[in-house]
Amino acid sequence: MKKISYHIKLACLLIFCLTSSCQKYLNLEPINATYDEVFWVNGANVEKALSGAYGMLREAFRLDRSYFITGDLAGDNFLMGSDLWNYQSFKDEDRGLRLSDASYLEGSVHNWTRFYAIINQCNLIIENINNIAISKFNGGETQRKRFEGEARFLRAYTYFYIARTWGDPVLVKETFTDPGNVPSLGRSPESETLEFCLEDLEIALGLLDNSAASTHANLGATQSLMAQIYAWRHDYVHAERFCDEVINSGIYSLENIETYKNIWKGNSNENIFELFMQFDPVSNEATNGFFNLFLTEPYIKNRQIAAVCFIGEKIINSFSEDDLRFPQIIEPVFGESNHILVKYNNVDYYDPNNANTYVVSNNLVLMRLADILLLRAEARLENGNTGGALMDLNTVKARAGLNAFLGGGESLAEEIVDERRRELIGEGTFAYDVIRMGQLERVFPNSYTSARIAQKGYYWPLDLNTLLPQAPLLTQNEWWRSNN
Repeated sequence: MKKISYHIKLACLLIFCLTSSCQKYLNLEPINATYDEVFWVNGANVEKALSGAYGMLREAFRLDRSYFITGDLAGDNFLMGSDLWNYQSFKDEDRGLRLSDASYLEGSVHNWTRFYAIINQCNLIIENINNIAISKFNGGETQRKRFEGEARFLRAYTYFYIARTWGDPVLVKETFTDPGNVPSLGRSPESETLEFCLEDLEIALGLLDNSAASTHANLGATQSLMAQIYAWRHDYVHAERFCDEVINSGIYSLENIETYKNIWKGNSNENIFELFMQFDPVSNEATNGFFNLFLTEPYIKNRQIAAVCFIGEKIINSFSEDDLRFPQIIEPVFGESNHILVKYNNVDYYDPNNANTYVVSNNLVLMRLADILLLRAEARLENGNTGGALMDLNTVKARAGLNAFLGGGESLAEEIVDERRRELIGEGTFAYDVIRMGQLERVFPNSYTSARIAQKGYYWPLDLNTLLPQAPLLTQNEWWRSNN
């Protein structure tokens, strides 16, 4: 069993006190030095700043439901209801996925600004934490190490998300405190950024253990993120090594199929890292405008299929008839012709005085054991260990009540991708999985030509009309310079 640790209430005010306006390109406005002197004085304030960083990550993903747009809608996992007309613009019947069309969504899918606010927050914590006396931390040196480790994990996670979504980031390693010396920065190679992420995570390995709950960065989350980054770089030797560390730790176990949906309720023993989004009367981090992207009646009153992203025949047919996951996570609505994802169906009409007021009280699971098992299957296959790859793949299949897959070579690689789609649908990963595993042309034959892939047209374009005034050195992603 995972140890239950602390729960930190979010200090939302700190988002405004410690970072600059989210209207700016990189959120690098100079920090008030006088305020620094009175804030960075004890562990309690560091804890508040760290809570602010977690809250900013949650809100960054919530904006326009961008987490699901970049990971699932770009992965063609859902059909979009007619009310979601601007979401529909991402997909053209003739030309496939058109990531440049984002009517009224440019601020989330074409603008990375809000993620730099998180990075700046983490920079502040990392730069200031070791100047505070150990006696000012209630948990002493152990607590100080944990806070620094969490900040380094969050900084690495955020940079990795930027790199996978938009390509080469602008690499900012420190905060800027001199009003007259904030440089204009250009983009850094993705390879340099990922190396910086791994440096952060190597330090975090020595600072974190597995005592924290999965709603906070811990050792397992750090190892999992390192495995993901190494796999993205196609360094599958190191990817397999860090998958091993997570899987062999004995801390995590697959949720039983009978209680499968407990994964998304939160705090399952399968969960490695998740963002707290549950409702409680004291600290309510739930909302009605994020997970409801997938839900209609009977879960949300008067909500019709036109208002949601629902599951089409292609995905339905990818599940075999005896797959035990299917009836748990996919349900027919309005007859048998429409199906919705119900991983996130913990709807709470909590206000007895308002019959239409609700929240969806689930956590957003960012890393879990099934993901890491399938990642190790991928790594083992790339490392020439077909037997080991089959073992990991079939461990996930066995939980679903499925017969073992026995193929090898290219058929095994394709099956790992397809199994990731079934297991992780609606979890914001599939578009990135297909990019990483080089299967864009197979999975999206109408969207990705060899020319588009060569020019990295799988990255989202940047909104230069908004970003260039603050960043004159910024350049557009190659494919989108001539394919808008």
